[in-house]
Amino acid sequence: MRSGTRFRLVALLIGGPILALAAMDRAVVFWDAHWAWAAREIPALVMDPYRVEGLLRSTPPGRQNVPILGNSVAEFGFDVAVLEQRFAAADLRFPKLTIGGAPALTFGMMADDIAALKPRAVIFLVTAPSLRSRGYLDHVYTYDVDAAAELFTPKEALSEARFHLHGALRQLNVFARHRRSLQRALLVQTGHMEWADLQSQANRTRIRHMLDGSDAWQTWIRDRTHDELDNPNTRALGHLARRLRELNAPLIVVEAPVHPVPKLLSAKKLKRYHERLSELAETGAFTLISADELPTMDEDDFKDMIHASPQGRARLTDFIAERLADTLLEAS
Repeated sequence: MRSGTRFRLVALLIGGPILALAAMDRAVVFWDAHWAWAAREIPALVMDPYRVEGLLRSTPPGRQNVPILGNSVAEFGFDVAVLEQRFAAADLRFPKLTIGGAPALTFGMMADDIAALKPRAVIFLVTAPSLRSRGYLDHVYTYDVDAAAELFTPKEALSEARFHLHGALRQLNVFARHRRSLQRALLVQTGHMEWADLQSQANRTRIRHMLDGSDAWQTWIRDRTHDELDNPNTRALGHLARRLRELNAPLIVVEAPVHPVPKLLSAKKLKRYHERLSELAETGAFTLISADELPTMDEDDFKDMIHASPQGRARLTDFIAERLADTLLEAS
């Protein structure tokens, strides 16, 4: 076989699958009905990165959008139906872009996608662990190369080179991002699995993490060192706020309520976290609604040590609706 023929054969063997994968990626990315289905059908806290990408791709852009960002605390903390009824005259919608366990960095990486919704405002329910300066990268499931250059110093980027390499590869291809979720979605669509099965698996995982002391709150409380004020998570708040300011859309950061037991066990750390958050807000990056301004919430307002109960969710939702009424109704 001549060398030129061998070269073309090798190029075909290598390039063919790559081109086929790229074509499949484009087909899925531009399959609007698929993303609308994912956004509509996938339950919250199940395959969250895939579900959130579906929401981002299927939500029409416009000033009616007031996205709610955060982790599972935000998911349980707000009743979207109540908010949409409260602001029905303004035709506002409140898509929940929540990812279980996600730190603030996740949403800094999503800043361009959130800005693409052309929102009227963005509400971010932030918790102390979501701004931590250590031990959070395992819970970051989104990536944007351009944002990473702003959110990480060169030293930080080099020390976490594996995270950045994997993130960049996932950004390039929908199958690299959501392979397992796509497989599970297919099983549901073909009747081989139910969403309830996946919800049960996710609930068991959350309970296991709480019982073995490995959830974000427990590991944050055990870490006796103070978080650094300047870290990728805190920079993510500033980055997201800057992108939204370009659209005249305020970022409203709400300090999540804390169950009385963790509040007692970590009073000094929470005080320092509150001070750090206030310092960041004073730079003008975002509007802060601090925990001191929230309604007092006791044990009955929580379903566990972290998440709001139905009663707590109703109280927090009513408070936010009243507190933000002028801001949301006056914005054009």
